[in-house]
Amino acid sequence: MEPWAVVVAAGDGRRFGAAKQFAELAGRRVVDWSLDVAREVCAGVVLVVPAGASEASTFEGSADRVVAGGATRSDSVRRGLAAVPVDTRLILVHDAARPLSNAALWRQVIAALEAGADAAIPAVALSDTVKQVVDAGRLVTLDRSKLVAVQTPQGFRADLLRKVHSTQAQATDDAALVETAGGLVELVDGSPDNLKITSPSDLVVAEALIAARRAGTLPG
Repeated sequence: MEPWAVVVAAGDGRRFGAAKQFAELAGRRVVDWSLDVAREVCAGVVLVVPAGASEASTFEGSADRVVAGGATRSDSVRRGLAAVPVDTRLILVHDAARPLSNAALWRQVIAALEAGADAAIPAVALSDTVKQVVDAGRLVTLDRSKLVAVQTPQGFRADLLRKVHSTQAQATDDAALVETAGGLVELVDGSPDNLKITSPSDLVVAEALIAARRAGTLPG
């Protein structure tokens, strides 16, 4: 069976000021862009939405199953996993707030899994200097050559992803759970354009990138 996708769109958008996954982006909702690429690449798509979301009924045709999320991101992923067919071999988890991922990136992740990785995650090198606050008033500059920024979609062997989530552990991404369990997490090349919508200004950037793609001046 081909991979299934779990698209996580259950956040409350506290930092954004509203449910950013339902904000308008180039004439559509942010989440619709993420669902399109998931549908293109995967055999099935589970969409996780906020509990009680009025938008839940508007995804017919773009998601095979729509489920209510939980109190945390990890809880929401677990609810999405429960809706994936049990015989699925590979699962990709994607944040709906990354509307500019493309099919080539998704297929890179899948290829790494097919080659034997327990998990595969997109990552990009950092361009900013990063400092760690170690105590009040003291900073340590980190070696950015050893640091990467991680994106989604993240891909997993389905059996392992279910196993690490069975512990009810919490993490900011699913790869962290696999790392803790000793699984092999492989990095694939992410894209600087695969931005995450976190503030209203990100929508302006995303719309400009979409316009550039449509004009053929930007790949994707």
